[in-house]
Parts: sequence; C-alpha cells; structure tokens
Amino acid sequence: MLKLLALLGLSTLLWWSALWLLIPVHWQQLSPTVMLLLHLLPPIMLTVLVQLWRLRQQRQEQTAAQAQADAEAAAQQERRDAARTQHQAALHERQQTIACRWLWGQALPQRDEPAWLAALPDACQWSVLTAEEVAEGAVLDSLQASVADALLALYGELPGAAALPLLLEVLPQISGIEQVGRMRELQQQAWFSAQGDVPQPDSDCRFLPGSGPLAERVLSFLAQDPTLPGVVVLAADAPRALLDADEEPDSHTRQQWRQLGRQLGRPGAAVVLMLFLREGLLAAEGHAPAAGADPYQPYWERSATAIPAGWGPVPASAQAALSALPVLACLAPSSGTALAQQGTLQLTRQLQALLDNALVNAALLDYPFSEEDARPQDNRADSVAWLVHNSGDVEVGGARLSAIASNLTRHQIALHPIDEACNLVRDWGDVGAATSAMLAALAVTHCARLAAPAVITQFHHDHAALAVARPACKENTL
Repeated sequence: MLKLLALLGLSTLLWWSALWLLIPVHWQQLSPTVMLLLHLLPPIMLTVLVQLWRLRQQRQEQTAAQAQADAEAAAQQERRDAARTQHQAALHERQQTIACRWLWGQALPQRDEPAWLAALPDACQWSVLTAEEVAEGAVLDSLQASVADALLALYGELPGAAALPLLLEVLPQISGIEQVGRMRELQQQAWFSAQGDVPQPDSDCRFLPGSGPLAERVLSFLAQDPTLPGVVVLAADAPRALLDADEEPDSHTRQQWRQLGRQLGRPGAAVVLMLFLREGLLAAEGHAPAAGADPYQPYWERSATAIPAGWGPVPASAQAALSALPVLACLAPSSGTALAQQGTLQLTRQLQALLDNALVNAALLDYPFSEEDARPQDNRADSVAWLVHNSGDVEVGGARLSAIASNLTRHQIALHPIDEACNLVRDWGDVGAATSAMLAALAVTHCARLAAPAVITQFHHDHAALAVARPACKENTL
C-alpha cells in the first residue's frame, strides 16, 4: 500500500511539473472541471497501469514458479517411482529361492543317534554310519559305498535325475580330475544297478561353483543356463578316514587336536545328496523356448521371462515322477560378513544385521521402500522353529550361541537354542568339505518335519553367514 501511494505521489509530482513547466497550456480557456481532471486523471491512470503491469508480472512469476514446482515434483515423483521399482526389483532378486525336492544323507554321529531320525518326512532319507564303516585311507575309497548307495537310491526312485547336472563339493586333498572321474564311474554303476540296460541320459558332472552356504551357489549355477530345470548336489568327505591309527601323536599334536575339536568337532564323515528343482517349474508337459529367442545370447543379457523354466534334458517319461515330489523346503540366499571382533557384544551386533538380511531374503521380514508401503502382515520371523549351526563346543561356541540367541529373541523367535537346534560340531563332528551341504540338509529336514522355517548359521574361521530354509509358499509350489 505504501508503495502504491509513493508511486501515485511521484507520478503526480512529475506530471504537474511537466504540465506547468514543459507543456504550454492556456489555463484561462479551461474550465475548473477540466483543470481538475487534467491535474488528477493522468497520474491516477499512470499509477493504475503500472500497478496492473506489476500484478501481471507477479502472476506470470507465480505461474512460472508453480510450473517449476510442478515439474520438480513430477521429476521427484518419477525418481521416487524409479527408486521404488529398483527397490522392488532388487528385493525380488534377493528373494529368489531354490526348492529342495529330495534328500539323502548319511553321517557318523558323535553321540547318540538323533531322535528325529525316527520320523522323517517323505522324500527325505537319513541313516547313520558307524566308525567301522569309515575305513582309513583315501576319502573316496572310504565313502565309495555310501556314495554308491546315495546315487542308487536317487536313480532307482527318480530316473529323470540322471539327466540333471551332478555338482560336487571340492575335496582339497584329491585332484579334481580324479574326483570327477570316480564320481562318473559311480554314476554309471548306480544307473546300471537301478535301470539295467536302459541307456543312461547324458548329464554333466562338475564342481559346485564358489564356497560357503549352498543356496546362492546353486542359484548362480542355474542362472548360467535358464533351460535347466534343476541340479543334483553331492557332498562327501571323511576327515576321520585320514587319521592314522598306527601313528602316535605327540603332545603338541594332541593339543592341536583338542583345540580343533572344540571348533570343528572330532573328525567325522558325511555324504549328502540333494535334488533341487526350480520354483515355478511347469507341469510335466515341458515348454518350448520363446519365439524369436536367441539361443546364443549370453545368460546375463536375457530377460527373466525370455525362456520360461522347462524340463530341458529330462525325458518326458521321467518328468511326472520329478513333478510329483514334495517341496521339502526352499533355501534362500544367505547374508555373510567378516567377523572383526569375537566378543559376545560385538558378535551380537554383527549377527543382528545378518539375521535381518537373511529373514528379508526368505520373505519372512517386511522390507518396504517407504512407510506407506509397509506390510506388517508379512513379518513372520516368529514362525522360525529350528536352528542349525556349527558354533562348536561350549568353550569356543558359547559366545557365538549367545549372540545367535539374543538376535532370535529380538525377533520374538521362541525356540530353545540348544534343545531346538542342531549343532553340527557337537552332533556330527568335522565333516570337512561336506559342511555347507550338511547344514543345508539338516535345515531342510527340520523345515519339512516341522512345516516351519529353520535358520542356518555357518561359521568359518573369521567369517559368518546366516540363511533361512522355509516351507514353500502356496504360489511357489510346482
């Protein structure tokens, strides 16, 4: 208002100065009304025009500011939508699971035979080895009978599994060529014993890539060839067979054995054979590749829907038996980290993030993009009913088990960490290269037995990894 009055005063002053000094006007010829209008009307009109121009400029500036604000809001919303889409895609990727459909396990117990062996779910076979059955000498020689029994049980019940790749855990004390060659021979012998003169399907026998927990390694292998319907994983090792009973260890060796026994357990032996099939696998009718799909396109450039999951090399006559297998459990990718501190408090904090990530990977913990996307009904961490771990004996594993139990309690997981758990070191000892497969097989067994998720905690030197085996969701069953 003050600006408007100042503008009116200034325009009046300028106009009157021009009117009296610069413009020749014959005032005697003008009426008083005209003189009044001549003095007042131009400054008022000029003030009104300037004000209208200023209002117009303000409206244009407001319109431009609003348009810029709308554009920024639209760009921000677009970035937010893109970030939400990226978050959901990353979440979908990390929640990919692999379904275990058949399991065969045999191991040397360190104590009494576990009670749960008496009530096993379908498609899940376990048996125990005796110390006399694990002969001294080469690992493959001592476990040859167990591996042959495992392959015979698989091919006798499921001939179509012979068409799937056989992935082996690396035995560091044996050359790769020898290990693969021996396993191929045992494959052929088991097929001949189970199927007689029926031609054996062509299959690949190679080492399982990577190290550590099993799920992501199997998923990584299947990602290289989307046409494969699944794989068979075989892990066998017998540290006990490497002991020389005739050699008397000295005191230093005995001390090392006692220390390793607390961390890894007494030398044991185990054979684990697991059949994994993709989730969403079509019924036993097979599926043709998508029209126009380039068979030479690298797998990392293919879209997820370019080639739907099919039965690949599995013969049509054998697909029905595989399709009828129950889903024992779905293994989710693990979450791991290096352990910088071994104190209970530091370890508890480190395992906290690992357990959270493992539960998210298994779709048991909601991980929304924002608060408005939250789905509290997806928080089902309290449904976990079993724990599988290799923390070791109480001297070294007390801090580990305490850290695990504290984090389970934080998620209201009401399980007893000793009575409702499998301690691989205490129950089965050191199974060497079969450790990862043994932990996964135990988790799958108890997940199927209890129809509830099981947590896998694996320690290896200064590294820890947590994963979850959960029952199949209804929408994921084959």
